[in-house]
Amino acid sequence: MKRLLLPALIALLAACTEKVELQSVSDYHDYLVVDAVLTDRPEAEQNVILSRTVSYFQDTEPPMVRGARIRINEVIFSEKEPGIYTAPEGYFCEPGKDYELHIELPDGSTYEAAASMPEKGFRLDAIDYAYAGNTPAGLDSLWTLALWGQDDQISSYYHITLGVNGDFYPFEFTETLDDKYFNGNTVAGFPVTTLVQSEILRKRYGDCFKFLEEGDVITLRARTLDKGYFDFLIAQTLGGPTIPIFSPQPANTPTNIRGEHVLGWFAVCPEFSASVTVDNPFRPYYKRLLPPGF
Repeated sequence: MKRLLLPALIALLAACTEKVELQSVSDYHDYLVVDAVLTDRPEAEQNVILSRTVSYFQDTEPPMVRGARIRINEVIFSEKEPGIYTAPEGYFCEPGKDYELHIELPDGSTYEAAASMPEKGFRLDAIDYAYAGNTPAGLDSLWTLALWGQDDQISSYYHITLGVNGDFYPFEFTETLDDKYFNGNTVAGFPVTTLVQSEILRKRYGDCFKFLEEGDVITLRARTLDKGYFDFLIAQTLGGPTIPIFSPQPANTPTNIRGEHVLGWFAVCPEFSASVTVDNPFRPYYKRLLPPGF
């Protein structure tokens, strides 16, 4: 019986095997990565950032792409830092206007994209904070950030980030959301996001993760997105976001850039922001106050 079962078992194992080929470093395909998100804020620097993907097996920073020629409509962007191309001072995008991005690399390859700025979906009047407690070990603290304003009747999509004293969260701590819970309504004290304090994160990312103190300024910054850019950011989040935002991306991430072996997105977004100055870091919910003048 054993002599009969052994050949049968070998045959069964052979039938269940499948050839698996692992991709090696030499099989890696190089992609251009385009980070081009412009706003309607004339005081803000408008940048297009170009880099290259790196292999999954390489623990290195993505190389920046130098020497490119970049134009949006008739405006030429100049290379301020390696791979970072900046518009002339005071340049900004306007709602309802169409924009065309043209990129030419030193090797002659070209890339193009088109975008239209959506109308602002929200009128932001004020923000405020309330202390939400800490962990039993006392290592981390939380604050809830709420906002006041008026949402438009149109369906809108937003990308939200927080800053403390001008130091803003990295991408993996930002939020992308739609307005399905308050579409077309007045918003009063809506708890839109949370501010986190952690010494571990502070050492890595900066004072945006500091413990709040009297006099600190909290700023909420939100951009209205079109549906394509919203879907792109959601795909980034589901795929495991990285710092910086586009380094590197999975090859199946959506893109609106036309060209060979390219990733990223070109978007133009209206932006609103509001700030509040901390007067008591431990202010509880039942003593929440609106900023002066609201």
